[in-house]
Amino acid sequence: MTARLAFALPGEWLAIDPRDEAVSAGRVDAAVRDIVGAADDAALARRHLRDRLRAVVDAARASGAHGVFLCLEIAAGVRLPATLTVHAPSGMTMTPAVGTSADAVLATLDRSLRAVGAPGADTATRVSAPAGGGALRLHRVVDDGVSADAPVGRLEADYWYPVPAAKRVVLASFATPLVHLRDPMLHLFDSIAATAAFASEDRRLAG
Repeated sequence: MTARLAFALPGEWLAIDPRDEAVSAGRVDAAVRDIVGAADDAALARRHLRDRLRAVVDAARASGAHGVFLCLEIAAGVRLPATLTVHAPSGMTMTPAVGTSADAVLATLDRSLRAVGAPGADTATRVSAPAGGGALRLHRVVDDGVSADAPVGRLEADYWYPVPAAKRVVLASFATPLVHLRDPMLHLFDSIAATAAFASEDRRLAG
């Protein structure tokens, strides 16, 4: 059985298969109503959240992601706008000269991302995890423009995991609009990323 990257997610998360556009859109709409409520005065908040989540799912579909996970509650009664997207880029195979150890794969990936000027490459850092010897994390703040009320942006954190005994990687990408809480959110994402492990059996979440 093919190994899958699995996480132990805290709280309650909604799993969405981005490959089915109609079904995924319906699940996003239902989640937004559950999070924001159905009151008329919440229509603007529902629209903003729906558009943001649909954009995440659409981007995941376009990139061939294996799954999208929307945080409904990070703890009982505590809402948190955050998403996790997991996929294995087919083109991210290291050159034949690279060994299959986690250090070799991540070191080569780090150099490559810096060489091509990947967004957030200057923030690259190693994160410990059971999955294949850890992950390489890059983060960045993306400016989405200005809404009628305030600047709109999001914090993104990418975690690259080397597949054991291979020259391939799996990417887990977290995102949240809570840009002003960058450090606490990165700490939270790091703590979730540190639970990741490659396994042949499903855990709480599998990418």
